[in-house]
Amino acid sequence: MQLSNLARRSLYFAQRQTHDFKLMLVRRALHGFATNLSVQYDSIYAVLLGADPLQLGSLQSVGNAFSTLAALPTGWFIDYYTLKAVFLLGTVILIGSRFLYLFVPDWTWLYVAIILYYFGARITCTSCTVTCAKELSNEDRATGRGFCQALSSPAAIIAPFLAGWLITRFGGLTIKGIRPLYALQALVFLGILLLLWVKFSPVRLHPEPQERRRILVDFIQVFRQGKGIVRTMILMGLMEVPWTLARPFMPLYAHEFKGANEYLLGAIGMASALVPMLASVPLGRLADRYGRKKLLFAIAPLTYIANLCLIYAPPSGSGASLSLMFHGVLFGFNSTSMALMSSMAAEVMPLKQMGRWIGAVTLFRGVLGVPAPMLGGFLWERIGPQYVFLAAIAIDAFVRLPLLAMTGETLNLPRR
Repeated sequence: MQLSNLARRSLYFAQRQTHDFKLMLVRRALHGFATNLSVQYDSIYAVLLGADPLQLGSLQSVGNAFSTLAALPTGWFIDYYTLKAVFLLGTVILIGSRFLYLFVPDWTWLYVAIILYYFGARITCTSCTVTCAKELSNEDRATGRGFCQALSSPAAIIAPFLAGWLITRFGGLTIKGIRPLYALQALVFLGILLLLWVKFSPVRLHPEPQERRRILVDFIQVFRQGKGIVRTMILMGLMEVPWTLARPFMPLYAHEFKGANEYLLGAIGMASALVPMLASVPLGRLADRYGRKKLLFAIAPLTYIANLCLIYAPPSGSGASLSLMFHGVLFGFNSTSMALMSSMAAEVMPLKQMGRWIGAVTLFRGVLGVPAPMLGGFLWERIGPQYVFLAAIAIDAFVRLPLLAMTGETLNLPRR
């Protein structure tokens, strides 16, 4: 009975939303499917092509740096041109990046491929965030983001299973076995491109005369909206740093130290997608009723336990498999936390400046994210692989959470 009531309320929630938000639900599901095809294998692919842990960290850092460069102009162009044009550009770049991953002869070429991927992902994710900020009211915002995560999760669950099957069919955890994943990703992104081209509304958020389009002045105006703006931006940056530091090394650690094969790596990815599918809407409703901060504090320890499960999993056998699966399930709460924090960020800024605000936040997140993977590679090689994941816990627990405690709740702020 409770499940049927939840399904009925969810259906009613979706039906009363706008056309563009419904389109974002489809786009997010397809994007999540494409991303989850290779996310568990990207670092292993780079190592197979010849990269060591420091070089692997440098690949991620370079990608973060270039995605950072896209943040401000993306937000500004969204405010003054059309979301549709920016969306299409980012999706074309994603397609190009997947073809490069497919054909690179050695790991050094991955610098170009990852730059394009992060550049395209930053453009499309910023555009998606602005669309949801525009289409959802404060009272529906966390629920809407949770609904988006829940609907995209089945695709994210299927993707790792399909990836493991493809890898086995084409030669196992080898270069030849992993490459078909990138061909399939390119086809999915091409489908997204066609969907946006045909269905997305070409609407400007904030049309103004040409002479008023001054990018630096426009961004300065964003920070005149209140004293909590900078603190919120710092919180958004700190939210991502620990997991940017650790994420590239998680599959590599599971494979090299815990005996995870392609199927177990895929199963971990599937486990991570279960939480957004099952818990995002209920947690979103709780956040819309009781506030974002309480949920963020409650979820944080779960991601710490996820890292500890990875570190202390047995080196092989059924115990290792169970620990790694539990790691995947608990790590899935991280995406829910990111959605709640994004809700807070959207609620402190007027809609007409949302593109620039999201661009500024993305820039700051990127700046903090640039050195994080390099730090992870340094910790891996110079101190010990497990300290990559312990450092992620320490940064979040002793830097982000104290700052969150000093930040006001945003749920009841007026819509501007």
